[in-house]
Amino acid sequence: MTYNRAAALAAICIGVSVTAALPEVQAASTTSPPIVSAPVAVLSLPAAPSAVLQAIVSLAPALPVPVLAAVEPELKSKIQSLSGAVTRPADRNALDTFYANRAYRPVWVDSHGPTRAASKVLAEFADAEKWGLTAADFAIAANKAPMDSGTWTAEQTAAAEYEISALVLKYVRDAQGGRIAEPDRMLSSYLDRHPVLSDPATVITLVAGSAEPGTALQAFHPQHEQFRKLRELYVKLRAASPGKAKIDMPEAGPILVTGVTHADVGVLRQRLGVTAATGNENLFDTAVLQAVKAFQSQASLRSDGIVGPVTRKALNGSGAGDHLAAIRANMEQWRWMPQDLGQTHLFVNVPAFSIDLVEDGVNTLEERVIVGKNTTETPIFSKQLTAIVLKPSWYLPDSIKLEKLLSAQRSGRPIEDEGYLVKKGTHVIDSGSVDWNSVSLKDYAIYQPSGDGNALGAVKFLFPNKHSVYLHDTPSKSLFDASARLFSHGCVRLRNPLTLAQQLLDRDKGDGVWNVKDFVRKGDGNTQVELDNPLPIHVAYFTVWIDKDGSPQYLGDPYGHEERITQALEQKWDAIDKGVDHLAKVDTGQLKSVSVQAAPKKDRIAARTVRGGSNFDPPSGLTNANAGIKWKFVKYTKSRGDGGVGELMRSALQH
Repeated sequence: MTYNRAAALAAICIGVSVTAALPEVQAASTTSPPIVSAPVAVLSLPAAPSAVLQAIVSLAPALPVPVLAAVEPELKSKIQSLSGAVTRPADRNALDTFYANRAYRPVWVDSHGPTRAASKVLAEFADAEKWGLTAADFAIAANKAPMDSGTWTAEQTAAAEYEISALVLKYVRDAQGGRIAEPDRMLSSYLDRHPVLSDPATVITLVAGSAEPGTALQAFHPQHEQFRKLRELYVKLRAASPGKAKIDMPEAGPILVTGVTHADVGVLRQRLGVTAATGNENLFDTAVLQAVKAFQSQASLRSDGIVGPVTRKALNGSGAGDHLAAIRANMEQWRWMPQDLGQTHLFVNVPAFSIDLVEDGVNTLEERVIVGKNTTETPIFSKQLTAIVLKPSWYLPDSIKLEKLLSAQRSGRPIEDEGYLVKKGTHVIDSGSVDWNSVSLKDYAIYQPSGDGNALGAVKFLFPNKHSVYLHDTPSKSLFDASARLFSHGCVRLRNPLTLAQQLLDRDKGDGVWNVKDFVRKGDGNTQVELDNPLPIHVAYFTVWIDKDGSPQYLGDPYGHEERITQALEQKWDAIDKGVDHLAKVDTGQLKSVSVQAAPKKDRIAARTVRGGSNFDPPSGLTNANAGIKWKFVKYTKSRGDGGVGELMRSALQH
């Protein structure tokens, strides 16, 4: 009698017993040995990637029903005793249940050594490096001597059997990102990613039951197109790099351009692999020019073919070994990403300073963005974009409230003079009426009303998150001309946000229902439009990106996350600089020196507005709050080393 093993596995995955799913097996059960000697465990389908199930269904042919032979008592005893060597309770429980359900009949070895299934799995373990994993982590410790002699004792069989099963679970866990299971805790609080790991009971059932267990293991790696392209490049570079010494360019030297003859050009040729057609190795000819331009493009430099200090430095930091480490770190990040990015989604890549709108699988918009400074990084995470706010007000998070209060203290001017209002509950109050030494910042809202010069510009995009960041407009359009756009307090600023808002609202509400530009001119402030169909937004950090033509772009590591991941993968945990915990409670101890009160009536002066010739450096974004009163701090530092209020306002606009 035969049955379709793929159908049986599918039935198991959705919580249906094998015999219930296969009536022909149930009908024959009175004359054939049972498939299992214990009830089939009900497994959870969401715990395993759909790609795994699809791979097994496509590869598993109709096979003979296995007749489970009786197992020697010492084999069962050995497997049970070995379970203590598996330190992860979920793995141990899964394997104990798995072997109990099959009456302790081995999968991977028998009295003559490894089975065909084991050979497939062991071959995949040996190729682990090609997937960015570490092959040494999957070395079999079981005694090799019995394999050579062809005769294994029951204890040796049990040891090898259990070890292979345990390594199958480890391989899948590593393939899904389990080596760095909590990036936010292990690397940086800004890396708010958590890899989704499959249920080990599902894993061992699927892999052991597959006709091609090696292929089943591969299916647990990320299925994203970029991961596939990165892996192809990784394999190619690994094959090309063994035994090749890194060639460094002298960091000091003349600027090299077409027509120049210099010894450094000969080094440059070796570094880029360009032979001299004329026999003059030191001549900077057209072939060298094209190779330099190609390198500069990949390194995200200006592709002008001129080798100056920046290009020399980049040449020394991008050998094959450096590229391999960078690619491996990026492959690891894809293991943390959601398996399904969404047919329609937004994708921000911080090192590329870009945002893409993907609609129905097609990239329909690509735009420049500004991201957080090195000291106020943009966090890396995925959420749902739920609303668009037109003509928004800017409510400051606690960390920036503290910054603005201290800056105002240093300048000797109240925050109202900088265009901010203070609110407690629903009432706007004067900052001079608050004893900042004794209050909690959370009890007070400090905000900048909507209008001309507002730091958020004309629109912001909300995707609620614990980091208090969002996408938004900005009045500081000139900053988008910079190549490295690290200027904000952590939020992501868009160059043309009205275009994105219109495109999203047309998709969500229907074409022309909202006229964004017209509303920004004439509509009410702080108008929030809820999306009927929220869409995923992924704020990512990929320092290596493969273009459509297959060319790799090496984008740099502005926040150091690539370096942290590389250190973790190399087990250099003590070397990792985790930086500050940006989610830690704001320390308001510095406010103890801040005390504000209204100046005596004789010292009050009329505050000048922006249009009236303010002495603040534009754009100041001032409002007319408290226009007739000038406040002063009782205690303040007289130093104006911060550049004055104009500098404070520029800082405000960099949120």
